[in-house]
Amino acid sequence: MKDKLTILCILGPMFLFCTLGILKPADELSKEERRKLEQMPEFSTASILDNTYFSKWNDYLTDQFPYRTEFRRLKGMISLNLFQKKEENNVIQVDDSLYELNTKIDQKSVDHFTELLQKTIETYNKSANIYYSIIPDKTYYLDDAIIPKLDYEKLVSQINEEFREYTYISLFEELTKESYYQTDIHWKQPELKEVLEKLKKEMGLSDTTYTWTKEEVSPFYGALKSRIPNNIDGEVITYYTNDIIEQASVYNYEKQWVEKVYQKENINNLDGYDVFLSGASPLLFIENKNATTDKELIVFRDSFASSLVPLLIPEYQKITLIDLRYISSDYLKNVLEIDWQNTTDILLLYSIPVINSSYALK
Repeated sequence: MKDKLTILCILGPMFLFCTLGILKPADELSKEERRKLEQMPEFSTASILDNTYFSKWNDYLTDQFPYRTEFRRLKGMISLNLFQKKEENNVIQVDDSLYELNTKIDQKSVDHFTELLQKTIETYNKSANIYYSIIPDKTYYLDDAIIPKLDYEKLVSQINEEFREYTYISLFEELTKESYYQTDIHWKQPELKEVLEKLKKEMGLSDTTYTWTKEEVSPFYGALKSRIPNNIDGEVITYYTNDIIEQASVYNYEKQWVEKVYQKENINNLDGYDVFLSGASPLLFIENKNATTDKELIVFRDSFASSLVPLLIPEYQKITLIDLRYISSDYLKNVLEIDWQNTTDILLLYSIPVINSSYALK
């Protein structure tokens, strides 16, 4: 009798949750894990014979397990508090924030980065005002001697040596660890006031103070959240806008259509950071019809620029954003929409994680 009761206590909940998993509507994606979830497999004789049908059923039941998110959070709390787990998948949690560990400089990657950008500038336009900034990762601001970090001073020095003909605008002092999302590597737009002021001053832009309207959208689950058990809730994305930004148009070269600068509905994408300029795109052209200047800016960038560039729109008639992770530098000569000769300023804006792993740049 005791053995039967033990078996019932074990198998009963398993049977109940499996049944609920089959009966409940299937979720399409998990925002916390930033991935699509397995859907109910289609039955076929071939899938039965090669055993893929049952394998997919197992994946489906795992992904659609009732209260899966709550169990994941419970697991995170146990790992952090009971087992004192500190690191997983190269991510650590310190207090209420997640950090990606980058401990070594990839010299070949840094060389590839500087050589590619220099070649691109020399090919298309060396007469513009050329500026560059290096965006530190969040770990730089972590005040913990035990946590290993890469040699930031050495990395910056190497890039400065190669880019000595360009104007360096350091942003290290204008940021803190609070400038970044708790569960993501990216910076928060409301924390970029000093960054914006520094760029405007060094690039000789206006000292005009614009009126901003604050908008919020949530929940946002960053890229680091799915890589380590944690108990951090969804965050809020806050962005600033005004009439100039709202009336600006963004032409997406890849999709061949015009978009808005901010798209709140993109918070429901796998990457909620797509709220800013629709996320990853090879080429974007921002037109400011209310510009009081004829200045044009070209930004060679990674994803960090998506939240910063909107704040620069009032300063330019046109801003071109180029992401060399998705378009070859050689292909740019075919893009007639880029007016290299009339471009006033060029800004190279890259984060340390991309510089230190630049092999995706073409």
